[in-house]
Amino acid sequence: MGMLEKFRLDGKVAVVTGGGRGIGEGIALAFADCGADVMVLARRQNDVDRVAGEIRKRGRRAAAISGDVMDRATIPVALDRVVNEFGRLDIMVNCAGGNLDHRTHALPEITYEKWEEQVAFNLTTKFWGAQQAAKRMQDGGRIINIVSVSAHHAHAGFGAYSAANSGVIAMTRTMALELAPRRITVNSIAPGAIVTELMVLTLHMSEEECEKMAKEVSPLGRSGRGEDIGAAALLFASPAGDWITGQCLDVDGGLMLR
Repeated sequence: MGMLEKFRLDGKVAVVTGGGRGIGEGIALAFADCGADVMVLARRQNDVDRVAGEIRKRGRRAAAISGDVMDRATIPVALDRVVNEFGRLDIMVNCAGGNLDHRTHALPEITYEKWEEQVAFNLTTKFWGAQQAAKRMQDGGRIINIVSVSAHHAHAGFGAYSAANSGVIAMTRTMALELAPRRITVNSIAPGAIVTELMVLTLHMSEEECEKMAKEVSPLGRSGRGEDIGAAALLFASPAGDWITGQCLDVDGGLMLR
């Protein structure tokens, strides 16, 4: 197999949670561009329908599922549908996460309920997605957990979010060790400043203001894009990543160098 062919995903079936917009969409389309059939899962049906349409334009099979990963029945039902319709499951990307109420919460004031919500949405759902995907992978596989550079960096108002993301990195490492005998790799990606709808709503800034801020904090002088994360996910998902597991890759334009 030549080096370029090692980045192909022909014959593979992938699932991307949070795949209706932003980073998840960038990953789903990157996989489709490289030959994978992709199921996208997100809360808004019109979003997943649109992304699935783009996947089909690339000549690949697609499924669009509207569902909430906070309902623990959603992921098993979606994965069973993928296996039934596509015949297999090779790649699982747990991307859904963020602040459900689009607000920041300082740790001295955060309520117990809000803490639990943040941990459930950003850590527990990724554990559940990874575990349930592994149960359905028959011939090796790839699990990719999307976190945030907030896992490495203290940022006021994002303590629960940061703690949950740090937990995902630790969970990723342990699961990588435990699934290695089955030839399932488990890795995480920590994006930097990527202007998404969630960022705009949480920071209460305009898209233009978010873009300006992202450019200012990035040594490379621009905000990130969904396809930047898609490229990193492709490395982990493809044969090129066969010998990489238990890692967290920062894709942040150099943000963590500051």
